[in-house]
Amino acid sequence: MVLMKISYKLQAHNIAYYDSVWADEVLPLIKEYGFNLRGVWRNIVGTAGEYLELWEFDSMAEFETNWTRFMKDPRLLAAFQKTGPVVIDEQIALFEPLHTDRI
Repeated sequence: MVLMKISYKLQAHNIAYYDSVWADEVLPLIKEYGFNLRGVWRNIVGTAGEYLELWEFDSMAEFETNWTRFMKDPRLLAAFQKTGPVVIDEQIALFEPLHTDRI
């Protein structure tokens, strides 16, 4: 299993616009591709407009194959043309599980 964490920020005046594009254009693609999006969170106390997405993949091979296809989808690229300019400080990280039986 591999987890991907994506975090980013939006200025408050861009939140409604971003959420609309994400819900109407990006989320349907995520469902179409069959991704396991564990959830999306928005900070309610602290830094305004801070988002966190968690995605789960069965393996690095699955991530590399499916994520690469997804990132090339023209519909996603069109949505990025809208959301990209309002996203600040995007960070993406991949995590693999520790084998807790050895700790």
